[in-house]
Amino acid sequence: MKRLPTALAGLAALCALMFGLSGCNVRFSPYAAVVNGSEISQTQLRAALSAVMNNAGYKCSIASSGTTQIAGAGEGTYNATFGATVLSILIQDKVVRQEVARLGLPEPTGMDPVALAQIQAVSTPASGCPGSGASVLAAFPASYRKLLVRFQLDEDALSARLAGTTLNPGPLGAYVARHKTEMMLACISVIEVGAKATALSLRSQILGGASFAVLARAHSIDSTTAPEGGVLGCIPDAEFTAPLNKVIAGLTVGRVSSPISFSSDWLLLLVSRREPETSQQLIPSLVTQEQSALNTYFPRLLGSAKVEVDPQYGTWITKGSLARVQANAGPPADVVPNAGANAGPKASG
Repeated sequence: MKRLPTALAGLAALCALMFGLSGCNVRFSPYAAVVNGSEISQTQLRAALSAVMNNAGYKCSIASSGTTQIAGAGEGTYNATFGATVLSILIQDKVVRQEVARLGLPEPTGMDPVALAQIQAVSTPASGCPGSGASVLAAFPASYRKLLVRFQLDEDALSARLAGTTLNPGPLGAYVARHKTEMMLACISVIEVGAKATALSLRSQILGGASFAVLARAHSIDSTTAPEGGVLGCIPDAEFTAPLNKVIAGLTVGRVSSPISFSSDWLLLLVSRREPETSQQLIPSLVTQEQSALNTYFPRLLGSAKVEVDPQYGTWITKGSLARVQANAGPPADVVPNAGANAGPKASG
């Protein structure tokens, strides 16, 4: 059984994308964009371009997604829509940083490893691409990894604020004490079968004393968990989408669930034990719990930002679900040049 992802990607994915894609080297204006009076510089864009061009795993993932055309129509250029997308992400990250500062949210202590683990999780290369989330991050310069961690911590800080706490140990510990149920891991085993009648039969056998693990090995069609006796692992309830999250939260330890419809199949779930989340799991869990609020908060925040975009990149538009840079129409050959695509020394900016 594959775990279902949360409804929408958090800002961590935007941050990872930022330093994977932020490289639009135009000819040359004082800024790429100004966000609420704060500049996104050409130097930042060029440095980020250099970072992604030397990161094989991340570049492969971008190409394999099929949703972003990197190369432009002219020799040695980037696609104009690609450039606009990159600049949109840079602006988004700038707005989040400004909001954290405006709210006076305290800088969290000791949370860098937690943020790094979150970024690694969303940076795992696409199938067929080299490396892992850890190796993709390691391929970036140390300065960019540091910035990625900062933006992840910004998202985490906003999530904590929406939940009524901060990321510092005292307030966070108090929050956990008030939300013990939500901050626990459920150690889950699963049997997946193709028919409800089969699930009912197996449940009846388990209630009669049969071993869940033995029946999982014999009958479960999930090739990942069946050889392990159905063991899926210890996972926060919130990481499952409805209805699994509510079913798991309501299960008594040691009691098998009723059959649960799952896509075209049926599941039996068993919680073998519950245990507290580790620090590596607590913050991502908090972000997941507040994702719906973030998905409302962030577009409103971005739409209210005062943004000036270098016209060579496009136009800042606030219509639709998320404010963004809209690329200029026409061939991109003279819009987004890629100095690193051609042989010889790079032109100085």
